[in-house]
Amino acid sequence: MKIINLVTLSSAIGLIYSTEALPKTEVQFWHGFSGITAEYLNAIVNDFNSSQKEYHVNAVRKGTYQETMMAGIAAYRAKKQPDLIQVYEVGTATMIAAKGAIIPVSTLMSENNVTLDTHDIIPAVKGYYSQGDTLISFPLNSSSPVLYYNKTIFKKAGLDQNTPPKTWNELFKFAEKIKKTNSAVCGFTTTWPAWIQLENFSAWHNVPYASNNNGMESTKPKLLFNSKLQVKHWENIQKANKEGYFTYYGRTTEAEMAFTTQKCGIYLDSTGSYGDVKEAKVNFGVAQLPYYESVEGAPQNTIIGGASLWVFNGISKEKQKAAAIFISYLSKPEVMAKWHQSSGYLPVTNASYNFTKQSGFYKENSGYEVAISELNNKSPTNNSKGLRIVGLPNIRNIIEANFESMLSDKMTAKVALDDAVEKGNAIIKKSGE
Repeated sequence: MKIINLVTLSSAIGLIYSTEALPKTEVQFWHGFSGITAEYLNAIVNDFNSSQKEYHVNAVRKGTYQETMMAGIAAYRAKKQPDLIQVYEVGTATMIAAKGAIIPVSTLMSENNVTLDTHDIIPAVKGYYSQGDTLISFPLNSSSPVLYYNKTIFKKAGLDQNTPPKTWNELFKFAEKIKKTNSAVCGFTTTWPAWIQLENFSAWHNVPYASNNNGMESTKPKLLFNSKLQVKHWENIQKANKEGYFTYYGRTTEAEMAFTTQKCGIYLDSTGSYGDVKEAKVNFGVAQLPYYESVEGAPQNTIIGGASLWVFNGISKEKQKAAAIFISYLSKPEVMAKWHQSSGYLPVTNASYNFTKQSGFYKENSGYEVAISELNNKSPTNNSKGLRIVGLPNIRNIIEANFESMLSDKMTAKVALDDAVEKGNAIIKKSGE
C-alpha cells in the first residue's frame, strides 16, 4: 500500500487553490459603439476573456465617438484614464498632438514581446494610423464609402439592374431618369457629405485635401479642398438638387432609412451600413464610388472611416502587457474575419480577408468585398493615404453647414468651399496657440 505524504498533498492543493485565486488583470476599454454593433463587439471581448485566465477586458460604452474621445481626454488629464480607448478616425491628429498621452501600438507590442504583423495590414489603413513605420493605433473598425442601388427601382426606370453607374456623369443621368419615371422616389442621396463628397472624393481623384501630404507631414497644413474639380463636383450636386434628382436628408446616417424603405434609387454610404441594408430585405446591389472619367488616373483609392484602438500612457506594466495581448488577439485572422462578417466593417489585414474569402462568404455577400477593392485599387499616394488634421471634426461641421447653405442657394459651390477653407485654416492655426 502506497503511503501518501499529506504535507506534499496539502502543498499541492494549496498551490492549485492559490493559482486559481490569483486576480486577473483588469483592462478598461472605452468605446463609442451602440446597438447591434456594440453587441458584436461584446461577443469578441467575451471570447477573449474566455480564451485565457490572466486578463479580463471590460468594454464600456461612453457615448458617441466624439463623446468617447472627449471623456478619454478629460480622464487622462485627471489621471483616471482607461487603459484602451476607441477614437474615431478624425480624432487621430488630436490624439497624436497630445504629447506623451499614448503609447504607440508598435512600441507596446515590441516592449512586451507580443506578435503583431503590421506588414499584413492593408496599406491604406496602415498609412492612416502610422507615423513612418510606427503603427500608432490599432485599426479596430475601418470602413469605406460605397454606392448602394435599388435593383427594383432601376428596373422600373428602364435601367439595367445589373449595371450600376461607374462615373458621376452616369450617376447623374441615372438619377434623373429614376426621378422622371417615379416622382415619389429620389434619384440619389448621400450620407456623411464631408467624408464622402469631399474627403473621399478628393482621395478617389488623387487631388489634395490639404498641403503637406494632407497634414501627414505637418501640424499646420493649409486646406486645399477648393480646387476647380472639387468646386465643379459641388456645383453638379447643387444642380441635381435644384432639378429634383438629388435629395438631402442630413449630415450623418439619415439617408439610410430613405434607401432601406425604398424611397431612393441610389445612395452613398459606409460599408458599415451593409448589414442594415441587407436586413431591410431590399433588392440591392453594391458598387464602387463613381468618378469623373476626365480626371487623369482616376479612380485612385478611397480613405477609411471608422475608428482605431489607442493605449493610454501612465497605465501599469501589467495592463500594458494585457493590452498588447488583447490587440494581438483582435488581429488573428479568424477573430477579425468574425468581426468583419458580423459588423460589416473591413477585415483590415490581408490574412483576415483571405480567411473570409476562402470560407466562401463573399459568394453570398459580394457587397462586402467592394470596399476592400476600393482601398486596394491602387497604392496610396500622398493625396490618398488619409487625413491628419487637428480640428478636423470642427472643420467637418463647417463644411456640412456650407453644403446645406449651398443646397438652399444661400451660397454658390465656390463660396461654400472657399469659406470652409478660410475658416478651417483659422481653426488649424489656432490649434497650436
